[in-house]
Amino acid sequence: MADNWFVRLWQKQRFKVLTIGASLYVLLVLIFLISHAIAPQRVGLLALAGIFAPYLFAPLALLVPFLFLRFTALLRIAFAIGVILFGLCFSPRLGAGNAQSIEGGRTITAMTWNFLGDNTRGGYVRQLINTHHPDLIALQEADWNGIDEAQDILRQYPYHLYGSGEAPPGEVLLSTLPILDHGQVTAPDGSRAVWDIPRILWARLDLGHGQTLLVVNAHPISSINTVYGCLFCPQRRDSQVKALHQFLQPFIQHGERLLLLGDMNTTDREPAYQDLSAGLQDTHLLVGKGSGHSWGIRRLNQYWAFLRIDYMFVTPKVKPLSLDTDCTSRGSDHCVLIGKFST
Repeated sequence: MADNWFVRLWQKQRFKVLTIGASLYVLLVLIFLISHAIAPQRVGLLALAGIFAPYLFAPLALLVPFLFLRFTALLRIAFAIGVILFGLCFSPRLGAGNAQSIEGGRTITAMTWNFLGDNTRGGYVRQLINTHHPDLIALQEADWNGIDEAQDILRQYPYHLYGSGEAPPGEVLLSTLPILDHGQVTAPDGSRAVWDIPRILWARLDLGHGQTLLVVNAHPISSINTVYGCLFCPQRRDSQVKALHQFLQPFIQHGERLLLLGDMNTTDREPAYQDLSAGLQDTHLLVGKGSGHSWGIRRLNQYWAFLRIDYMFVTPKVKPLSLDTDCTSRGSDHCVLIGKFST
């Protein structure tokens, strides 16, 4: 009898319950987004929620089957508010490649990719070279042995840095432009309080006519499962991001041509992104398109990337012309970024 009463009540009030529930959920998401914008958190569950904020709207998709029924006008309004809020906060970028090259400047194409070298190589680097013809290639988590065996690639890029002593573990820099100077960033006292291993490779390239470009290939440590017993611990990553930016500061202040690229292991919704990007221009925000998401778990989802953690940043003397985030599956959880710049 009680069960029949509950069923009858649910049949009569289900749309009201759905409407109230959906409205409260949208309100809670709005409150969270406002609080996160005012006081973003670096650690804890709220920090994780900020990282995955766009996906907080996913439960609203469960309402779609009910929107076409009678007596759901208020439910449609709650759903529409959620869609509008998502569009205002997380809509993909539509424009791309509308920048003008600098008069008399040189146009270069740069590529960055976390290669995830323990996966099957399959000739993907060659395919990308043949398709995009980049002047500069920055790899993270690369297979040094594979690079060493690719003599045709090394001939095509006669200026290159990789291997122990020349580059941090797993990092590679291939260039058609002469390398005038290069180095790595480590703690002055040799301690590992910040840098667990070297994670920054820099090189000064000759653009000709007395002009140079400082290229920095960076790969700060991940904040996921890098501390024993802790799923999300970004403290060390944040320290490395701040140290990276401290290294870049003199070049930014002197107005040098600078290109920072790599897998930064931070999303653009975290405070670490603000630490990283201060004084720099985010190429995706200027000339990119779509969400720019560049990382995903391909074993679970082959169709799109979840988060944006790979970047290309420049100083004002380097003009972004276009940025393509190529997420074709190539054995890595990261997408390939291809950027064109006028120097």
